[in-house]
Amino acid sequence: MLGGMYMSTLRRLICAVGIGSLGIFGAAPLTATAAEPVIFTQTITVSTPIPAFSCRPYGYSFDTLATFTVEFHIIRFFEGSTLVKEIRHIDTTGTIYRSDDLSKTIPYGANLTRTLDPASNTITITGLFRYTHPDGSGMVALDAGRTFVIPPTVITDTGPTQVEWQMAVCAILAAE
Repeated sequence: MLGGMYMSTLRRLICAVGIGSLGIFGAAPLTATAAEPVIFTQTITVSTPIPAFSCRPYGYSFDTLATFTVEFHIIRFFEGSTLVKEIRHIDTTGTIYRSDDLSKTIPYGANLTRTLDPASNTITITGLFRYTHPDGSGMVALDAGRTFVIPPTVITDTGPTQVEWQMAVCAILAAE
């Protein structure tokens, strides 16, 4: 009888160690793992000039039009079916035209990263948001730095702003 009690206790101990081992060593994961990110590329080309921005607020009598190609490299992170973060690497090249004289143009582009945090409803943009170089030799206007947005409001914008970039582009187009 003493041997029977001993074997019963030993079996219970072995079962307890076995169950504990399964939890520790991975019969089933004890913590949730994040899903793999969804990664894709999207390219958009606009080859017919479309309205861009007005130069009228800066004292000029014309608006601008633009053509461009933009490539998005998009990375989306999900928890279940909920988007928790989106990162867009964006590369753009194009041309800005005077609306009243399409022969007056200036090239422009962008190379930036846009990060969306849906939980806090915020967007952070870093990098070279806009740049312009009339003959390709150097920058004459740019909007670089870090911009923090709680849509639709810009909270912080380091470096030159969109307005400063637009003013410079309008001045260049007016001088041509």
